[in-house]
Amino acid sequence: MSTLEVIGLVIMLAVCGFTWFRGGSTERRAALAVSFAWIASTVADMDWWTGVQWGILVIDAALAAFLVWLSTQSRRIWPAVAAAGVVLIVLTHIAFLTSASMRQAGFFTVYYLWSYLVLGAVLWGGVTAARRRKA
Repeated sequence: MSTLEVIGLVIMLAVCGFTWFRGGSTERRAALAVSFAWIASTVADMDWWTGVQWGILVIDAALAAFLVWLSTQSRRIWPAVAAAGVVLIVLTHIAFLTSASMRQAGFFTVYYLWSYLVLGAVLWGGVTAARRRKA
């Protein structure tokens, strides 16, 4: 596991842990799904620097489908932002599949940028849910 993966895992656990304990049912479902997908992707990553990450693509596509569905069940905007972030991750996979000139380092740079957008949206959901509970 690379340093970048460890940092990402720690940030994800902090964000999803906070959201799990402070959020409502929508936030908890999103936090659980993102946590599961993140950890499963880490396990599925067989070789960080070579080839198409097929296992991660399948996991990300499933997460995208779930978050798109979740966003249709909520009146808040953060689930749609999280779903859009994961859809962008899936599109990044597709771009890598279709472009032989795209480098693995570039792929993972964009992948992590979109992943942090997803975590930001989940955190936004947790913070706003916690504020609603206090009000």
